[in-house]
Amino acid sequence: MVIGICSNALRDINYEVAKYVADFISNHGSIAVFEDDIQKVDLIVSIGGDGTLLSTIYKFRHLGVPFVGINKGSIGFLTDIELDRIDEALLNIINGEYKVINRSQLYIEIFDKNGNLKDSAVCLNDAVVSRGSDLHVVKLDLYINDKPVEHFVGDGLIIATATGSTAYSLAAGGPIMIPSMEDMIITPLCPHTLHRSSYVIDKKSVVEVHTGNFESAPIISPDGRRMVELEPYDIIKIKRYDNVVKTIDMGFKDFYQKVSEKIAVRGSFYENGKK
Repeated sequence: MVIGICSNALRDINYEVAKYVADFISNHGSIAVFEDDIQKVDLIVSIGGDGTLLSTIYKFRHLGVPFVGINKGSIGFLTDIELDRIDEALLNIINGEYKVINRSQLYIEIFDKNGNLKDSAVCLNDAVVSRGSDLHVVKLDLYINDKPVEHFVGDGLIIATATGSTAYSLAAGGPIMIPSMEDMIITPLCPHTLHRSSYVIDKKSVVEVHTGNFESAPIISPDGRRMVELEPYDIIKIKRYDNVVKTIDMGFKDFYQKVSEKIAVRGSFYENGKK
């Protein structure tokens, strides 16, 4: 088995965890390769937080191999391996004792007012359309399957996958979904209305967000990345991407148990002022 290793130098100081993982893999009859040499591997291990895992997936999703994260971040909803269980997890991986979860992705296209494609992107967590650096609210028209649903006024909209349901969408009051689910969630950000509920739509649905005219340009961020600058009357189309991302579930804890614990940790983490 060939295992790729991607480590965040800001989290994994002096790459101590990465070196340990590489030595463990080599000592148990498999091959470890680091990020710059990842071409043909059986799976990829990310060392850092959820952001590191998302960046690793963004860079190597085209390989179609499973990903797993070792948590060296703050909370880690996506990273499945805690530091105190590295040996057990790596041994299970080498022996093929794990479950693969197929996670849906989003495909985003931005068209100008003349219907010309300006930009496209793929993301695992969410696509966020929100106000930019100015404090003006954004005004957006939301369509689902070509049908007008809502004229939105507020800070923005989050269009999330089931994976992203425990990220920004959850903080904004959205529902929690099992990662293998294929539905999408639309969650409003600080809406200037009494309607604050999320929409849950099926995997075949197509979401459109129309910008209309504006004084201050909103921004769109897939998994925290920036896309092309939005202009008046742009149309953002979002749908389920054809390919899934495979992640490894070590089976150490039930999904809802993990979510409950991570939410508790998140509250304590921010209350104590940690970074």
